[in-house]
Amino acid sequence: MRFPELLAAIAIAGTLALPASAAPEDVRASIAAALRERLPHMTPQDYPLGAAAFDTELRRAREDNAGAGAEVLAAGKALWTRKFKNGKTLSGCFPNGGRRIAAANPQFDPRVKRVITLEMAINQCLKAHGEALFDHGDAATMGAVMAYLRSLANGQKLAVRVPPAAQERFEQGRRLYFTRLGQRNYACASCHVQAAGKRYEDAPLSPAMGQAVHWPAIRKGAALTLQESMRECLERMGAAPFPAGSEELNNIEYFLTYLSNGYAIQANAWRP
Repeated sequence: MRFPELLAAIAIAGTLALPASAAPEDVRASIAAALRERLPHMTPQDYPLGAAAFDTELRRAREDNAGAGAEVLAAGKALWTRKFKNGKTLSGCFPNGGRRIAAANPQFDPRVKRVITLEMAINQCLKAHGEALFDHGDAATMGAVMAYLRSLANGQKLAVRVPPAAQERFEQGRRLYFTRLGQRNYACASCHVQAAGKRYEDAPLSPAMGQAVHWPAIRKGAALTLQESMRECLERMGAAPFPAGSEELNNIEYFLTYLSNGYAIQANAWRP
């Protein structure tokens, strides 16, 4: 592993030290300040490029493979419009057939006091109509549907809300993002805040802000959702990954998406 030895010595400070009662926008401002200090030569508008912001060859490869997700999108659209046994469809469960809704998700549901992701909403629709649920980690079903659904909001700016009742869930996501886990004793923030822009093995580390805009990503012809990517990162940290769709990953996704508010969705970006 080619990774700076000093990373292990980086103290999780600043944002982690904020009180649990800190307002979400104060948390966001603190992380933005930390990234500006870490990446003084980068503008925040470049954050959504992720790793490609630090690697011109990777950026060129993304541009060259801009149409790599066409088959995934076609498969997702077929599932989205497929008629259930009762004649209904997934598209019928969502406002405007799902157009432009991804920008406001995940959402906090005050009735159950939980974060509801789009994957969960999709399965709730399937369950309500007596259909088999999609596995959260299955690229051929949930991944493809998410790729299509997010494509219906391409260019829309993320606008996830954290009402007062959702503060605890947001804070849980923040705390998990900044907590050291696994055999290597890293936190998500070790890489994506404190070491953003450095290289881990053969890839630059993307900044936390902007991470939620380009998912699902297309890799090897399949859709990789944000939560599946988080699970892969946990494995690299030597930690047992939380299950896809778990409260832990839902809350981290809620936190990360809020950090990317104001950035436009760029669904289905190619990645190696």
